[in-house]
Amino acid sequence: MEKTFSLQQINWSQKLNYEENGMLLGFILNTTYLSVDKPDNYKLEIVREIINTTTPAYAVDPNFKPNIIFVMSEAFWDPTLLNEVSFSEDPIPYFRSLQKDQTSGMMLSPVYGGGTANTEFEVLTGLSTQFLPKGVVPYVEYLRKPIEALPSVLKKQGYETTAIHTYDNWFYGRNNVYKYLAFDKFISKEFFDHPEYNGPYIRDTELSQRILAEMKKTENPDFVYAVSMQAHGPYSAEENPDNSVKVSGDISPSSRAILENYTQIISDVDQSLKLLIEGLEQSNEPSIVVFFGDHLPMLGTNFDVYQEANFFQDELNYQDYLNMYSVPFVVWDNYSNDKENLRLSSNFLSSYILERAKKPGSPTTDFLHSLIQNGSNVVISEHHLQREAISQKEISQYQLLQYDILFGNEYAYLLKPDHKPQVNDDYILGDGRALIVNASPPNTSVIEITGENFLFDHKVYINGQLVQTDFENPTYITASLPKRLNNKSGALDIQIKLTDSMGNVISESNTFKLDSFSNI
Repeated sequence: MEKTFSLQQINWSQKLNYEENGMLLGFILNTTYLSVDKPDNYKLEIVREIINTTTPAYAVDPNFKPNIIFVMSEAFWDPTLLNEVSFSEDPIPYFRSLQKDQTSGMMLSPVYGGGTANTEFEVLTGLSTQFLPKGVVPYVEYLRKPIEALPSVLKKQGYETTAIHTYDNWFYGRNNVYKYLAFDKFISKEFFDHPEYNGPYIRDTELSQRILAEMKKTENPDFVYAVSMQAHGPYSAEENPDNSVKVSGDISPSSRAILENYTQIISDVDQSLKLLIEGLEQSNEPSIVVFFGDHLPMLGTNFDVYQEANFFQDELNYQDYLNMYSVPFVVWDNYSNDKENLRLSSNFLSSYILERAKKPGSPTTDFLHSLIQNGSNVVISEHHLQREAISQKEISQYQLLQYDILFGNEYAYLLKPDHKPQVNDDYILGDGRALIVNASPPNTSVIEITGENFLFDHKVYINGQLVQTDFENPTYITASLPKRLNNKSGALDIQIKLTDSMGNVISESNTFKLDSFSNI
């Protein structure tokens, strides 16, 4: 039906989905993703058996609490893997240096060219989208309740939990989902003041600087999940003579331009990683960073660059599939000498990092760790799954445990009540609510407002009406008195609000009452 009538299910925003397709059609398109069959052997006794046999085999240290930072770098990939093209210089020299000195490897992503939220879902929860209907985005279709994930696991252990993303708060429903995952706060694009851009997106150096700044504000250990945007496509097919990294090889001019333009972007992204690690090296706090791409970049509308460079042709071929879905990652820390070469799928990443940080996990990550111990650390497309080490029994157990947590009776939490996740009622968008401390009576129709946490995009409302606002600094804003109040006297209700690109108010200050004023 979707192809016949040129319909599109918009899975990154339900608001847009319903606006574009209408309420009825939008709902019908959504229902194609809602049905997940209950496993035949789903019952309490089977869940109990799985949980009782998956105690993690690594040592935990309750007194050791390193900062844990995940950086999911948009479309970050190593273009030098394209054997049939060459580059005038290494586009990612700092990442390369970490590969040599730190733990690194290849991560199998569940998506290609887009669908960032699915990689994020797998990393944060340890659950696998391979067991869900094709095309589903769990953040949008399924997460309507608390789910135990890295933020909730670490929050119980005294961590401050922060999500940062240099794009709109509403994209993929993160503004709501993060509350169910137990993040304390979500700092999205709207809460970056005068950020530097690279092309249409905020530069990744801004993200690195914000991570470091947020960590300095807290006394407790930090868990930060940061999502970048700078390397997001599409990439221009027009040659840019200013590019410092040049590509040569037997590919078309348009593909060469696409590859050069992408390479130039990630060369700058490489510097943002360097900025983050060097900032952490100056700290006395133990920290661990995992830096990885969410998926390969979409280089051309029909895999053009990859096909011309003979990197992959058909994902039904096992090696082509691996090439299409494998992204490089590195794990850096300042407290160990661990150095490994790893290959795993994104759903296993959380379990591995918890072990590196010596922190206890969830029933899901405990189960995954038991699989890792058996060498079963990759879950990929069903078409190729038999080529991996994971057994059919392990797959069945994994699917059953995932069904229980996402759709079932949550027997896992009944058996381990301490792991029952809760909504974080203190969750906020941004980095602290704007606070109006004082507002002076109008002087020539201008009100001077002082307080805290003011942002450039904050707007002043007087008696509920949006008024002309001039941002001066984070503690001082001025507002023009509405014309209808000129030559009048009385009381004013003053409030500051922040609105996103959808027109939603995502943060607002206290209401300051100016009990009396005279503008006569």
